[in-house]
Amino acid sequence: MAVFFMAIAMLIFAALSPMAARTSRMSGNYSQAISLAQHKVDQLRSVGYGRLSYRELRAARIIDSYPTGLPFRFGHADSVAQHLPNPIATLDFLDAGPGLTEAIVRIQWTGATGKSSQGDYSLKVIIAND
Repeated sequence: MAVFFMAIAMLIFAALSPMAARTSRMSGNYSQAISLAQHKVDQLRSVGYGRLSYRELRAARIIDSYPTGLPFRFGHADSVAQHLPNPIATLDFLDAGPGLTEAIVRIQWTGATGKSSQGDYSLKVIIAND
């Protein structure tokens, strides 16, 4: 009887292990995306409201050289591919009123074909003209 219960427990453990590994990987990817997005917001705040143009952001190495129009990308500037599988990291700006700009940092990733490790994280902040 004990061998039977031990075999059942091992089967249950073996069945749950891949799911636990996938959940851990997904959680790690979201943590990386949150950290990368927060880092990008910190960079934008350090540059300031008056320098939120392609030329200024490129000179500060905050965005990639392409595309030159919105939304900008920052995958190469921050080496996002070292942290997430197949990432697309974008930065967009919207007018939020007089002296205000809304910055939207978005990071998307997809796992290898057939894998369910994909995700999307967005962070929106308001940058004010002090």
